[in-house]
Amino acid sequence: METSQPAAYPDLQHLTQMIQRVDDRQQLAELISRYGMVVDDRDFDKLGSLFAPDGQFQAVKGRDAVVAFYRYRTSLFTTSYHYAHTWHFDLISNHQASGVVNAHAELCINGQAVHIALRYLDTYTKIDGHWLFQSRALKFRYVLPLSELANGLDQPLRVRWPGTEPQLADLPDQLQTYIDSRRTPT
Repeated sequence: METSQPAAYPDLQHLTQMIQRVDDRQQLAELISRYGMVVDDRDFDKLGSLFAPDGQFQAVKGRDAVVAFYRYRTSLFTTSYHYAHTWHFDLISNHQASGVVNAHAELCINGQAVHIALRYLDTYTKIDGHWLFQSRALKFRYVLPLSELANGLDQPLRVRWPGTEPQLADLPDQLQTYIDSRRTPT
């Protein structure tokens, strides 16, 4: 008597693909986690290893240029703490993915504590079996000195880097869905 495999069980190829997707997502989550730690630890060699050779951060292109930018940028503040809260990844192919990371950062600029809520818009590439940042772009929900946090969240000019003029926040104010929701009477 011959038994056939029930349709409810995935075949070996499907199971292999599922395992690869889980591994890819785990590697991407670890990439996100490592990023915050190496920036806060000022481990620029490891930071460079998280970006593709032609990787990009904001408008800065190329791994070496990205590392040089971080060396400069982190020299402007003392301690920092970056932490990711939530993320999602869209696997485009076996070697390409995109993702969105919601995060906070705390910085100390000229002795002033600054609290930041931001969103990273990422693309990733897989090189030699490892996921790397292909690009990272930032969108700010707010950048507020800690002393202004309680009263600054509902202000449109809530990107307030110490020593600069306040600016409009990217999120959610500039999202079309948010703009449309503000026009709709409740």
